[in-house]
Amino acid sequence: MRKRLLSAILGLTVMTSAFVGAGSTVVMAEENDLPVVGVSTGSSGSTFRDAMTQAIKDVGDEYIEAGRIKEYKIVDNATNGDATEQANIIRDFISEGVDIILMNPNSSDSLNGVIKEAQDAGILVLSYDGTCTAEDVITVQVNPYAWNEKLVSYVAEKVPEGTAIDIYGLDGHPGNIQRLQARDDVLENYPDIEIVSETSGGWDETVAKEATAQILATGIKPDIVFTQDSMAYGVLSALVENDAVPKIMVGEASTAFFKSWKELKDEGVDMQACTIPNPPGISGTGFRVAVNLYEGKEFKEDVLQEMNDATNFFYEVKGFYTDDNFDEAWEILKDQPDDYVLTETITEEELQEYFQE
Repeated sequence: MRKRLLSAILGLTVMTSAFVGAGSTVVMAEENDLPVVGVSTGSSGSTFRDAMTQAIKDVGDEYIEAGRIKEYKIVDNATNGDATEQANIIRDFISEGVDIILMNPNSSDSLNGVIKEAQDAGILVLSYDGTCTAEDVITVQVNPYAWNEKLVSYVAEKVPEGTAIDIYGLDGHPGNIQRLQARDDVLENYPDIEIVSETSGGWDETVAKEATAQILATGIKPDIVFTQDSMAYGVLSALVENDAVPKIMVGEASTAFFKSWKELKDEGVDMQACTIPNPPGISGTGFRVAVNLYEGKEFKEDVLQEMNDATNFFYEVKGFYTDDNFDEAWEILKDQPDDYVLTETITEEELQEYFQE
């Protein structure tokens, strides 16, 4: 697939070249030969999804101005999370003759058939923020194992003994499985931390709050609380309401959570927290990777990693927030809506470090 696309790029009429990163030059072409990008978001309607879409627009507009793509088209599902509808959107892109399809998949494998149709039509397909097991498709996402390993390690180092609860993500989801494996691997080195109750919060604040309240109703008052993004504010709300604030917990990089965290700090409550963003800007990172691959770039050896039956480009999140650098994040979050989350997108210069020269 990549060789076919590279041949197509090399056959374009050369107009000029532009510097896009350390030691990197891309071939420019007549406008009619520039690629058209179709983006299937899979879901929309939340602040998180709005930030994802904005990252796509930011990178897409940058690439149009730089003469690297002709245009991009963003299509949302009418029914969030519906894989069948998403497959029809992809088929529309095929019939429209796009050159690149960028998608946030609503299923890790049920879209594989339509992806093959796109590839057979010579279209480069790339997945972002959701595992895709289709052959010759790269998934651009945050490494779920490394993400939770860093958080659990920090918590365990700060409070190496005590009772713990875990309100984890969606049961059976590959990302959640990897996060729980990381937790268990870390806690093997901390035998004095005992997880006394754990349950799914479904990556939903309301569900997570109720799940936490049900655990607390049994009389448990944990020293440590593990949870994941999209749930920590709900979990903390239940803890506060039930007078069960822990010594330390995993938080989330949202305005709502930071507000509650700040209120506790201002009241002198002795609770530590830590969080790593799960950045919606991963969509923009995926856009950058897709266009660079279309232009014929090849990753350096060992950059891509196999996990969950998929080939992954793992973006390493820069942000890691604790009580020590709380103010750094708060300055960004304090004037944002409650459901706003911190985000990041790889820069063009940073991305070039992963490609062969």
